Amino acid sequence: SPVTAHAAYLPSFQPQSRGVWLENTDTDQVIFEQNGEEAMEAGYLAKLMTALMTVEYMEENGLDLDEETVALKLYIQNLVYGSANLGGILQGEEVTIRGLLYSMLLQSANEATLMLGDYVGDGSLGHFADLMNKRAAELGCTGTTFADPAGFHDDDPSQNSWTTPRDMAVIFRRVMENETLRTILQTRNYDIGPTNRHDSLNQFNYTNALMSTASEFYYAPTDGAFISVVSGQDAGIVVMASTGGYSYLLVLLESPGGATLADTRTTLYNEAKDLLQWAFDSFAVRTVMEKGQIMEEVPVKYSFTTDHMPLATAETYMALMPNSMDLTSVQYKFDLPEAIAAPVEKGLEVGRLHLILADEEIGSVSLMTTDTIEASQPLIWLAWLEASVHTFWFKFCVLFVISFILLYSSLLVQIKRRKQRQGKYSRYNARRSQERYL
Repeated sequence: SPVTAHAAYLPSFQPQSRGVWLENTDTDQVIFEQNGEEAMEAGYLAKLMTALMTVEYMEENGLDLDEETVALKLYIQNLVYGSANLGGILQGEEVTIRGLLYSMLLQSANEATLMLGDYVGDGSLGHFADLMNKRAAELGCTGTTFADPAGFHDDDPSQNSWTTPRDMAVIFRRVMENETLRTILQTRNYDIGPTNRHDSLNQFNYTNALMSTASEFYYAPTDGAFISVVSGQDAGIVVMASTGGYSYLLVLLESPGGATLADTRTTLYNEAKDLLQWAFDSFAVRTVMEKGQIMEEVPVKYSFTTDHMPLATAETYMALMPNSMDLTSVQYKFDLPEAIAAPVEKGLEVGRLHLILADEEIGSVSLMTTDTIEASQPLIWLAWLEASVHTFWFKFCVLFVISFILLYSSLLVQIKRRKQRQGKYSRYNARRSQERYL
């Protein structure tokens, strides 16, 4: 969970992008987010889902990326007419699926993107968009809706593709886990020719200047990136970077567009670099809790030898934390039973210790017993008897016995009285008989 409530988790500058999601992929910890769950226009970042859908479709159906080819249809050429993002593919030109993936991810080629959508969508871009949305939901995306394979902008918001910074992080992480797509995103240029129309059809990566040593935006830790930059529109970028044993995934959405396309790219790339470098400079994995530390004790029942058991941490806990933060800032919250009953074995887990930082739980560790304790049988019997006294059936039996005794006593009294009356009557009859005889 993000713990941005603490000042140490805030960058020294205010990001200009409306949506920000920055997570450490080693610990899955989000160290900074800004409007991370709000829906924003996905733009050309939608192509990442198209790429993922295509590769998964090929793998699931046992199809070869280099053997399957797709020809550019007239209706697709008409849809992308006048677009600045093209791969140079001509009408009727047959290109392999791998070639189309390179064209889409290196040059953000719109015709290549729609050709893949048409292929996987069985001739329907609308059907492919439905498949994209279904897959996004399967991945756990909660605020994502794709309108088309490329993420085209429309003045009607209902016709645009939408996502959240968090959802885009989920999608890009899955993309980078795929070896084929990761390789493509790390490639500088690629020739998808020869085809039936070209002997050579080179594709150059202009969607990731962060990996180009010739670019002013070069950033060595970058493992892969993809941008959505269109003149006059807000921009977006996803980046994965690693150095010094740490890896981060960054998503920026709705970064403000500049006066020119170059200005927009400058703002986007610089903000991405600044946020990533802030993360690399400011955070490290630190040991918050050592294994075997005595942290608390819990009462013990049914033992003559001891009435408390010390509890120790069952494992070492390490967390990504700001270098400047004092470990004494971590607070403890115990989740323990009121008592434990003997017999007790050493190493038994009896509760958890929750680690709290900046009002957020950063993790938890198990608490285990540190000794073996034998039970005292008389104490167990006494406890059983004490517990039994409070049960319904015990109370019922006691009430039944008391009622029986009272009833029996009453019956005995009545019998005694009857015998006394019978005795008096017999003596009376005897006297009458004697009088009559005399």
